[in-house]
Amino acid sequence: MLDLREAKNIVIIGGGTAGWFAALVLRRMFPPQTAIKVIESPDIGIVGVGEGGLINIVNALNSLNIPTSEFMQETGASLKWGFCYEGWRTGEKNDEYYHLFIDPRQAPFNDQYAGFLPKISGLFVRGIPLHQAVNGFPAIKQRVSQQEAAEMLVNGNTGITTSFHFDSYRTAKFLQKKAIERGVLHRQTEVIDILMDAHQNAAKIMTDEGAYRADFLIDASGLSRVVIDKKLKRQWTSFKDYLWLDRAIPFYVPHQGKNPELFTRATAMKAGWIWQIPLVERIGAGYVYCSKYLSEEAALKEISDYFQMEIEPQKTLNFEPGHYAEVWKGNIMALGLSSGFVEPLEATSIGQMLEQLFAFERVVTHSGWVVSDLSIDQFNEANKWCWNGIRDFLRMHYDCPRRDTPFWQEVSTTPYPDTYRAVKEVFAQRSPRMEDIKGYATGGWGGIFHAVNWMFVAQPLGLISEKGCRQELKYLPAEKIQEITQYIDALPNV
Repeated sequence: MLDLREAKNIVIIGGGTAGWFAALVLRRMFPPQTAIKVIESPDIGIVGVGEGGLINIVNALNSLNIPTSEFMQETGASLKWGFCYEGWRTGEKNDEYYHLFIDPRQAPFNDQYAGFLPKISGLFVRGIPLHQAVNGFPAIKQRVSQQEAAEMLVNGNTGITTSFHFDSYRTAKFLQKKAIERGVLHRQTEVIDILMDAHQNAAKIMTDEGAYRADFLIDASGLSRVVIDKKLKRQWTSFKDYLWLDRAIPFYVPHQGKNPELFTRATAMKAGWIWQIPLVERIGAGYVYCSKYLSEEAALKEISDYFQMEIEPQKTLNFEPGHYAEVWKGNIMALGLSSGFVEPLEATSIGQMLEQLFAFERVVTHSGWVVSDLSIDQFNEANKWCWNGIRDFLRMHYDCPRRDTPFWQEVSTTPYPDTYRAVKEVFAQRSPRMEDIKGYATGGWGGIFHAVNWMFVAQPLGLISEKGCRQELKYLPAEKIQEITQYIDALPNV
């Protein structure tokens, strides 16, 4: 059992996006007499080449009473309406498909019937890409300005729910400022050791400037994993049998157009893919690749060849995709990169971090600040399934027809996780449904991907059966079929 009713000192090791979001949430959760303290190493910087969020970052800012307009102004953030995948099927530059953040209140996403979305099934039967049914898609292709895009969102006719592209360094500094304004304490010092009590709970944080007591400790130290790995040696669950990328080279490139694009571009390369995150001033980019098939030197050459320019790479990141099996035990929880990491495809890192953080808040507050060991075990189990959902969703992106390099050839022969195989089997019989993926969100967690997110990726990769969708429409009443036909025939983008 964990009793936090009389907690006097809560410590977060590490700043960055995860650490400062945690500080803001914890400050909201606990009374003013509880000290919330962030301890940051003065020597560890934040890579600021650019990061993208999912729509839950907007929800997070709103819940913390931080105006999104202020966030955008102070961080140089730009609007993000989704993702564009380039070269994942043929390897050619004109091979593109889109995964957009849709507004579920607008057609065809608001028309649920018998557990599925008939208008979407109608689109699949007609072979119409899902993005063409989104009102805001022409604005994406026209690359409208940020101001025009914002006005379209206010008018409410885009069919889009927005997220943001942002500079990680400026975002961390902005969240730090907001947290300190609300009474969070900040110390820049090196953590030397964590002293544990007889129950293996954290008792004191030993630093260069002295000891800090801790009634609860969050490890947000990023890939350094100061507590969960270096101190506790917790068990790691690896995804390397299903996700192969293990290196990332971040860099900047200039914009090639008058306005930032409204999506994160993911371009498939010889042994991985390049992300391009359009910030207001420039593009934050990086090549994520598999070191088995590509050296760092070859990766840098491929980057230069692609952009037709020399780039200044930042430090190459080495990682193994996966997560810790037990992120919360006793009075210690790992959050963000400390708890797990996979490649940055689909912006899952910050999306998962926020989902975990708000699940933690819900468990603690709904437990009356006295949390049972059973609730903590259930939290860890739900966290595991959320990561499994991320693994399977990303694995689906690689379930593609590209075969032109040794990397893509091996990808095509790699076994599927059993859970993804089960999802893939039903997609081959009918349209995806929430029932198929609800197991990835258990214990009150919301999950970060809806069935529609799976549809946006599965359709262009040929994973959804048009015949199966025709079959499920066959049993609808005649007036429903007529409604679907009229809707599709009236689409302006088709």
